[in-house]
Amino acid sequence: MNMKDFIFIFILVIPLFVNAQLNRVIYDEVKSQEILYGECDIEGFKGDEFNEWFSETYNFYEVKESYFNEEFSVGFDSIYVFLATWCSDSRREVPAFCKIVENEYFSNTIIRFFALDAYKETDVLDTQLFSIEFVPTFIFYFNGTEVFRIIESPVQSLEEDIVKFLKAIQK
Repeated sequence: MNMKDFIFIFILVIPLFVNAQLNRVIYDEVKSQEILYGECDIEGFKGDEFNEWFSETYNFYEVKESYFNEEFSVGFDSIYVFLATWCSDSRREVPAFCKIVENEYFSNTIIRFFALDAYKETDVLDTQLFSIEFVPTFIFYFNGTEVFRIIESPVQSLEEDIVKFLKAIQK
């Protein structure tokens, strides 16, 4: 490979890594604040800008373990969480969800978090393909197919709704 080919490949590949960076913080002009943007994980919520609200809920939230006493033969393949760090509903539900999914029922579940801007968009995937209108939106997948959603807030509680979904996918 000559230098010209190397530079060409380098120019093509660098934007992929920039967009794929985990836990990016950007300034959202519409919300006039720094937000988490793109794909993120629990460490992103612990950043200086978000740690206060995340840790407050996460540390004091008590998972209702009694809902997870039942044996389930199958679990979710994956859960996609669309959230916004500027959104009060996300600030309330996402830390609690993070604590809940530490339960052994989710040890084999792929959980991906996508932080959105004021337009409920991100540059790592097309949110329109997921019909995201409100945040947070939790999408539960079983056998590669979407089976349930929790939008903005649970019907009962996060634990109750998730266990209801788990019961529904049992054979």
